[in-house]
Amino acid sequence: MFASTLGPGPATPLTGDREGSAPMPADGEAAPTAVASLLHPPGARPPLVAVEPLSDGAAHDLQLAPLFAALSKDAPWLAAWYATPCADVETVRYRQRVAAELRRSEVAEPLRTFARRVHRVRQRLDAVQRVPYRYVAEAWFLANAHRYVRATTALLEALEPLELEADGLRVCRDAVRDIVAGERFRSLATDAAAVRKGLDAVSYTVRVQTGRITVDSDRGEPDLTAQVAATFARFRTGPPRPVERPPVEPGVDEVTARILELVAEQHPDAFAALVAFHARHRPLLDPTIAGLAQEVPFYLAYLDRIGRLRSGGLPFCDPELVRPGEPCSAEDSYDLAVATKRRAEGLRVVTNDWRLDPPERLLVVTGANQGGKTTFARAFGQLQHLASLGLPVPARRATIGLHDRLLTHFERQERITTLRGKLEDELVRVHELLRRATPDSVVLLNETFSSTTLQDARDLGTAVLERVARLGARGVFVTFVDELASVGPATVSMVATVAPDDPTVRTFEVVRRPPDGLAHAVALADRYGLTYEALRGRLGP
Repeated sequence: MFASTLGPGPATPLTGDREGSAPMPADGEAAPTAVASLLHPPGARPPLVAVEPLSDGAAHDLQLAPLFAALSKDAPWLAAWYATPCADVETVRYRQRVAAELRRSEVAEPLRTFARRVHRVRQRLDAVQRVPYRYVAEAWFLANAHRYVRATTALLEALEPLELEADGLRVCRDAVRDIVAGERFRSLATDAAAVRKGLDAVSYTVRVQTGRITVDSDRGEPDLTAQVAATFARFRTGPPRPVERPPVEPGVDEVTARILELVAEQHPDAFAALVAFHARHRPLLDPTIAGLAQEVPFYLAYLDRIGRLRSGGLPFCDPELVRPGEPCSAEDSYDLAVATKRRAEGLRVVTNDWRLDPPERLLVVTGANQGGKTTFARAFGQLQHLASLGLPVPARRATIGLHDRLLTHFERQERITTLRGKLEDELVRVHELLRRATPDSVVLLNETFSSTTLQDARDLGTAVLERVARLGARGVFVTFVDELASVGPATVSMVATVAPDDPTVRTFEVVRRPPDGLAHAVALADRYGLTYEALRGRLGP
């Protein structure tokens, strides 16, 4: 019998176009698919507006960067997909239906197993390229072919009896069915079985002597493996425990490879069929299968992540999508990063509501420092971006218009390398933001112009708000200047509240109402160390 522990070496990142695998997607591109996709409906056309991926700075401001890094840890190509919004309503709805159905374990688990198996096949195919020994690469390729066939047929068997409602899942199941029934796949499965049968009929002996290994034909020598097992059977205390194989088998050494070559010389027909199989069935993976395996983690990684918050009672929803200029709103929205941290600490998560009724386009948030204004702005931005990906958003209900780019201006520390003061640096950054913004953009400005005088902050803030309003973009402006909450009909005043009986206690609730006139006073007191806490700390008990 031909048996071997030969296997690829350690896994390496999937980069570039490898033998037997589809090329990895470039930044912002979909997985390579020929027929079906879980991310893009059949015949999808490019959106009418050009989208811009979320910048590293914006991802950092919204605290989405750590989330995306965690989600793409084992699937690095996902980072670009998570950063790229979709401005096509039908595509986003297509994704929403897929994500909703993947909450069913009987749908999600077969796809999870399938994606993991195909990912391992791709890793092993990558390792085949680095094998320097004759017949080893061919043997690994055959093993990968069997794994690929099993993974694909197992997926189809699991999905066939299910009633699937999502168009994306039905399209993909149909595509997998067509692939399995196709001539290329059936030929691959038949040839792999035939080559494997020929190799299984190969038997040989190996004699190890000092400094010498002899490979010879099997002439009926006893099965030493069975004898060893029988000898130690008396010491067994229970059934043998299954040993889980590592994701990628260990590499092969030169001695083992040379033994394989000597065996091939004694059984040329079986190994000639192995070599021919390798040449005939490259590339191994169908592009649709490779693409689906790359797309599945886009949904499951995120759904697994929010599952902990969902089970803890926090709401998620699929937002209703509306056309530009129509009312937008959210109920019980919250910041994912803050919610994750507070849930881990066993603390309550504060949720907030907001709405924009035309001609309203901008939420101007005032109130006490450290009262939840920045968290509110981040939650607004997270909801907008996650909605554009077609994923569930952190809110009980939401109505959202899609955007082409999400632009942020959060307070930064001064950097000596810029040779600019803080105010000048803010002006440069805000100017660049306004230059890139379009009527379909989302703009978030947090504590902008806080480094200057009240009058200058009022004048500059008014100019920025009027510019954004004329442009037609929507967003949030966090400020300590109360007068900015009433610049024009496009602005809506939101206030971070404090406890009615103790103004030093923040509720972290942000409500729709006129400003209370205390924001600037509190900001000044905080800046100059005149808050109640600061004075008490200096004066003592």
